[in-house]
Amino acid sequence: MQRHASLSVYPHELALIQLCSMSSKKPPFEEDSGVELPQDVSAEDKHVAELLSHTIDISALATAVTKQKAADAADTLEDLDDVEAAEVIELMEDNAAAEALSEMEVPLAVTIIEDLIDDNRKEYAATLLAIMAPDDAVSIVRGLDGEHVEPLFDCMPVTSSRKLRQLCDYEEESAAGIMTTDFVSLEETLTITEVVEVLRLRELPEHVQELPVTNTLDELVGVVSLRALLIGQSSATVAESMETKVAAVRSNTDREQVAREFDRYGYEMLPVIDASNRLLGIITVDDVIDIIEEEQTEDVQKTVGAGAGEAVYSGLSVKLRGRMPWLISSALMMLPATYVVLSFDWLIKEVALLAVFMPLIAALAGNAGHQALAVTLRGIVLDEVRKDRIVPLMRRELLVGLFAGVTIGGFTSLLLWVFGEEQPARLGVVFACAMVVSMGVGTFTGAAIPLIMRRLGADPAQASAIFLIMITDSVAFSTLLGFAYVASTWLQA
Repeated sequence: MQRHASLSVYPHELALIQLCSMSSKKPPFEEDSGVELPQDVSAEDKHVAELLSHTIDISALATAVTKQKAADAADTLEDLDDVEAAEVIELMEDNAAAEALSEMEVPLAVTIIEDLIDDNRKEYAATLLAIMAPDDAVSIVRGLDGEHVEPLFDCMPVTSSRKLRQLCDYEEESAAGIMTTDFVSLEETLTITEVVEVLRLRELPEHVQELPVTNTLDELVGVVSLRALLIGQSSATVAESMETKVAAVRSNTDREQVAREFDRYGYEMLPVIDASNRLLGIITVDDVIDIIEEEQTEDVQKTVGAGAGEAVYSGLSVKLRGRMPWLISSALMMLPATYVVLSFDWLIKEVALLAVFMPLIAALAGNAGHQALAVTLRGIVLDEVRKDRIVPLMRRELLVGLFAGVTIGGFTSLLLWVFGEEQPARLGVVFACAMVVSMGVGTFTGAAIPLIMRRLGADPAQASAIFLIMITDSVAFSTLLGFAYVASTWLQA
């Protein structure tokens, strides 16, 4: 066989070229229309939409959903009620059903598995979980009621159940908790010809262009790229082709740290090892994307006191369990602001316009504080807030708040002087002074709360917005009503 007329192609090169092309993610194509653009609607999606627009024929719908891409099939199943989705899943091809389940929102996938179990189809539910990538299956297993887990494991092949049990034992927030055990590793003594035979029997994970290499003790000793295998001599060993300087993470490494490593160094794959350097699994880019999405969602929910693990489709008990403690705490923490207003109720009766300005100043101070809070939390997550940068950060946020207060307060005061009567105009001056103080305190507090919580060893995002609202409302009401009290004689003159 000749390449161009002079370069010969070794058999292992041809095989590895095919394997490399199989491992690369390629855009989808249609036979008759060429490149499929993201906004295009596929024929399969149109057929499913047509079926859903009429009385649902479960058998026909299952056949149509089987032909959809996994992500689109997941969307279709999520649009159905739980019972219908479970019925469609039962009639789909096993591989297509498993892929669709793995793409669904976890709470909905959990509900479907539980419906299958309740319908005496636990063997089929176990089959679907065994087909899935282990990390996807574990996410669903962790959401199941405890009474369902063991019966499912008992129905699985021993190898699959052992993998899932092992993954379930790891901390969910750790590197081992998000890794997959469905990967290809090579022994360092294999020749490239033998590697080709191994790879022919295994499906390479997406996004992976490097494979971990182990010794006889299963210890990680290097990584070898598909390119190195492609250009190497047939008789060369993996040890001769591999890189011995390996980036890896320990099994107990926090998943946020894992995501930072991928972002900082542009990894496509990281091996996960135990304390003895034995290879446990790998983490790929798609796993990290899921981590980033989950951590961002978790941080946003924590700031307002929602449950960290709550999803849109979480059950009523999960939602209440996550929210109620912080709602009760929020009610208690708002008592100082309520007390401030109550203490000045006589002044509000005499100067009724104060009731108009109170929610305005509280909202503006709160918004300024939330802006500073969001920026600071992002800096903490990205590890940008160092000890030597804290003082300049706090000074900068305070100045931003003061400048914003002067600008907004001054503009409001000017408008009242130009268009308002005498008392509103005078109240505008009081409002401007209170605005400067409130917004300065708001931005300073917004930046300080996550830093203080981190210093105390608490999660910087946990209910930080609730603490911020308590402080900004109390300060806003106190400054406005306090300044109005000092100037009460002037206001009523």
